[in-house]
Amino acid sequence: MKANLQILSWRECSMIAYLADGYTNKQIGEKFNLSEDDVQEYLQKMMKKKGFNHSYQLISWAYLDGVLK
Repeated sequence: MKANLQILSWRECSMIAYLADGYTNKQIGEKFNLSEDDVQEYLQKMMKKKGFNHSYQLISWAYLDGVLK
């Protein structure tokens, strides 16, 4: 596991993967038994952890850092 992965939980990495696959926050919430607002909050926290302003930056980072293939 890469060091950067330790910043994000398994759940967070999975959410990024679903986001990259084109799932909406509502659909991601259904996968994790969360509300759409909860998913948005998770994404906001992840972006803050990584210093990003947009969710597409999370997706780009995930591909570039090897979190997603």
